[in-house]
Amino acid sequence: MTSTEEEPGGGGGWRFQPFASFRERGYPWLWAANVSYGAAQSAQGFVIVWLVIEKLDIDYPRGLFALTLAIPALLLGVPAGWLADRRDRRKLLMASHVAVALALLLSATLVAADVLSVGLVVVMGVLASAGLALGAPVRHALIPALVPRERILNANALNDVAIALGAGAGIPLAGVVVAGWGIEVAFVILAVLAGLGVLFLVPLRVPPREQAAHDDEAAAGPSTPTTMRGDIAEAFRFLWGTIELRMLFVLLLAAALAGPWHGLGSELADHLDISARRLGFLYLFPAGGLLVSVLVLTSIPRVRNAGRWYGLTIIAGALLAVAVWLSPVYGLTALLFGLFGLGLGFRSLISVVLVQSHTPIAVMGRVMGIYVALTAAAGLLAQPIARAGRALLEDDGWIVFAGIVLVGVVAWVLIRNPGLRRMPSHPEEPAEAAPPEAEAGWRRSDPLG
Repeated sequence: MTSTEEEPGGGGGWRFQPFASFRERGYPWLWAANVSYGAAQSAQGFVIVWLVIEKLDIDYPRGLFALTLAIPALLLGVPAGWLADRRDRRKLLMASHVAVALALLLSATLVAADVLSVGLVVVMGVLASAGLALGAPVRHALIPALVPRERILNANALNDVAIALGAGAGIPLAGVVVAGWGIEVAFVILAVLAGLGVLFLVPLRVPPREQAAHDDEAAAGPSTPTTMRGDIAEAFRFLWGTIELRMLFVLLLAAALAGPWHGLGSELADHLDISARRLGFLYLFPAGGLLVSVLVLTSIPRVRNAGRWYGLTIIAGALLAVAVWLSPVYGLTALLFGLFGLGLGFRSLISVVLVQSHTPIAVMGRVMGIYVALTAAAGLLAQPIARAGRALLEDDGWIVFAGIVLVGVVAWVLIRNPGLRRMPSHPEEPAEAAPPEAEAGWRRSDPLG
């Protein structure tokens, strides 16, 4: 599964290097900013839930506020990715942190003025989520710019650790502040945390973008003005013409839309006949498994056949989700949930790594913007699909049916696409820059190998 090579040209065997990316100039500053991002992002959702329950005295409308997170990412993901390819990425990420901080300060003002309504809370959530959406493709596009290709896996794993550390600190801090000083003060504290990210990004120096293969040719002749629409279409053509990445996105969307884990919500408490407290404790097991898998991946330099392992972990996750639902014993459910978290951590991380390491830097921002937008779109559709399926087949039938369908789809894609199965976490040779469609067409792979 993994390479035993240390690094290209490094000689010798693989060494335990979980913090290798910190040796790359600039990466530690991005990592610190991501701790700030993780704290502000996670604690914001926590405080808004508290705000709705305590101040508005209503049940939390989960579906409505899920829209406030997904819609900004859906609408802004691709344009933000275009900006990441055409503008200063450091300044864009700083602007994202500033936008989030201002939205949180506005929320604090509205809470202090006691002029709240459900509509205003939704607006508060949308504004903060828009700031986060502006920075999402930029964060993904910056990692391949700051670290060499052979450290993309390590850098992304450490990035996930940074966000987890921020969430682990931000949510308890928000809870203490809300209990002691009020919700408006909590919003101010979160605004300060988001603003800290700007300070961390000030000393960050991003290397110049690598030049695409056709840029020299373009420079020799008359320049052709580019438009945002044309640039975004170029990124979609690249993805469509690269069969491995196209099939990777198919697996990503299949897992996001048809995963049987969408049925493992609060219904699991009734299914197991347990209290909400015990259900909350149960969810610590997948969270722990996810963190363990990410920590392990910080010390693995390269995953051979990562595309195959990605597909297999989706299959394993589907089977484990079905087993969790059918498990009659709390202890067995916790064990299965922990194993599910292990696979979830791997596939969540490896999907981003595969896209980054097999995409030319010239279109990196736009491709990551498409990734963010499609993920948000799938998140919007997943719950309605799950609700409709459960209404049609009931819980037991839907979860088993969704698991069987997902396993079948993923197995079919893996069997039909050997190139996808052989995709490593990073290629030994740099990804070739995309040639202009008019000259050579996008690189295409034979789906049958």
